[in-house]
Amino acid sequence: MKYEIIRRYLPGPSNRRPILPMDGVRFMVAHDTGNPGSTAANNVTYFERTAYDMSASAHIFVDDQQIIECIPFLTGSPEKAFHVGYNVTTDNERYGDDANDTAGGVELCYGGKINLQESYNRYVWVMAYACYQYGLNPLTDIVGHNTLDPARRTDPTEPLRLLGKSFSDFLNDVYREYRASAVPDPIPEPDILIRPEDANKMIRFLSAGWYATEVPEARAEFNRLANELRRISGQLGQ
Repeated sequence: MKYEIIRRYLPGPSNRRPILPMDGVRFMVAHDTGNPGSTAANNVTYFERTAYDMSASAHIFVDDQQIIECIPFLTGSPEKAFHVGYNVTTDNERYGDDANDTAGGVELCYGGKINLQESYNRYVWVMAYACYQYGLNPLTDIVGHNTLDPARRTDPTEPLRLLGKSFSDFLNDVYREYRASAVPDPIPEPDILIRPEDANKMIRFLSAGWYATEVPEARAEFNRLANELRRISGQLGQ
């Protein structure tokens, strides 16, 4: 364990923590708090105080000092958390299920006196550790909240922007952390199914489509398809 994960479970059954088992873990959702300057402890305290008032929740909060798990996910049998609206369908289309039922939700704290780089380092690690625990691929099984619900959400783009990083940079950082961690069974290198030269030719056609539209959902899909081509040709995503 590179960092300690602090157990500080919310009371339950409650609106925020209904104590319902997850239906397996199929992917991870990357969030940020959208509340600059609020620490992991601050957010969990607020969740505790309002546990019976509303249902929105997340599994883990990460800042530059602490990783706090308030709904069991990595420190206990995983339970459902309400971190993505059930009314969106992007998670079902992409992963075959609702995020609240089958995905871990991790919130990045930033702003104020929080050292964003240190917070980000822990955020990357906990995502890599979750991928290891549940047999997920860091390059394909982590999605931003903004991708799932682009009409309402922008997280985690703001802290990534402050770091000068794209979401693809973040995925590559998680992948590198995974590969560098002292785990006995690292994920295998992807099978190279096509030559990089052929993949890059197809990516250029996708790039033309990306520039031809300003629809965020379409651009996200063009980017995903390009990264799939990079993956199966042995290249890192962008």
